[in-house]
Amino acid sequence: MPSAPVNLCCDARAPHRQSAPGGSPSALLIPDQPRPKNRVLFVDDEQPMLRVLTMGMRSMTSHWDMEFASSGEEALTLARKKPFDVVVTDMRMSGMNGAQLLNHIFRLSPQTVRIVLSGYSDLSEVVNCVGLTHQFLGKPCSLEDLRHCIKHVTEVKSRLQNDRLAALVAGLKNLPSVPELYLQIADVLQSPNASSQRIAELAAQDPALSAKLLQLSNSAFFGFSHQIFSVEEAVQLLGVTVIQTLSLAVPLFSGFDRRKFPSFPIDQLWHHSAQTGALGRQLFKKHLEDQQLLKPAFAAGVLHDIGKLILADGLPAEYAQVYAESQETATPLHEVERKQFGATHAEVGAYLLALWGLPIPLVEAVACHHHPHRCGNKSICLAGIVHIANALQHAQAKHANMVPSPVSQDYLKHLNLAEQFEAWQAELTE
Repeated sequence: MPSAPVNLCCDARAPHRQSAPGGSPSALLIPDQPRPKNRVLFVDDEQPMLRVLTMGMRSMTSHWDMEFASSGEEALTLARKKPFDVVVTDMRMSGMNGAQLLNHIFRLSPQTVRIVLSGYSDLSEVVNCVGLTHQFLGKPCSLEDLRHCIKHVTEVKSRLQNDRLAALVAGLKNLPSVPELYLQIADVLQSPNASSQRIAELAAQDPALSAKLLQLSNSAFFGFSHQIFSVEEAVQLLGVTVIQTLSLAVPLFSGFDRRKFPSFPIDQLWHHSAQTGALGRQLFKKHLEDQQLLKPAFAAGVLHDIGKLILADGLPAEYAQVYAESQETATPLHEVERKQFGATHAEVGAYLLALWGLPIPLVEAVACHHHPHRCGNKSICLAGIVHIANALQHAQAKHANMVPSPVSQDYLKHLNLAEQFEAWQAELTE
């Protein structure tokens, strides 16, 4: 059977359709009623730069309420009067520097998106900022890139439709790992003989550390010239020394506390995520013949359920009820999440990845992995591959306490993949 056409980019700018072919209205749709403007604060103690920002952002006045501060102290005064949705600050300022300002902002309003825009970076600044900063943009940074960064994050946030969940996600400095894997990774990072290959092997299995390393490697802190889609490449580019230094200085990751939610199947979730990534990569390699998508397919599969980790760790009591209802009623988890929170783990995970500056195709693949038609692509895209790999892995593994999410037959028919999906199922069964 001929390979299906492939599209890497789930276009974040494409309008979401009102409904799927033969399906229900899109849960990712932003409501028609007008929303309050996002409040954005720009901070820089260099007056020429502040004037450039003031002039360059005029085109966004219909979308954002903006303030411009020439010092950290002035910015903090403004933030105390009314919280901002986004703060963009220079790092090296006289008086209160950017790291100190963001620390205050974090304490005042954890839900605020915190972005550093700076022309200087060294490892000590990374240490100071990595837990406080969602994204680091380097100077010179085009005004268009800065506008796009803020627009993308606020658009993904608007899909979440739950301020409490948005605050939970924005307040995260790291994510929990499977306890056993956490201990292995910690041992390797503390070893003087650690190799990049071993770090990459362990990190690639773990959604929490994968997300953090991809955040760092896609940051302008390190100035890499292209987007990083794979943990292996992230480890190679960052280097063992930098990763070990950061792991000692700041909590890059932590172990999941099973006492919070004893019945949460984190081991199964870890296995399912790694296998979904492997299946996604296999589909591209063997059936779709697009070598460029191997790395993004694996990373998207590993990260697709990262929102479950956030909810289980951040709202354990409430999420335990959601999980119990899913089990008792045999209802897919994301449907019960929608009823309980007005949002699903897909949107929660996507918002974190958008905050952390991961490539847009990964963000959209996580956001749309239950409903890939919402990406608006006529050909199969990264979200579609994760959707299919997710369904195949559930069918293959038959996890006792995870209600599987069914594959969308409409989506398969739309792409003429229904027969091929059955063949993939048979292949895995054999």
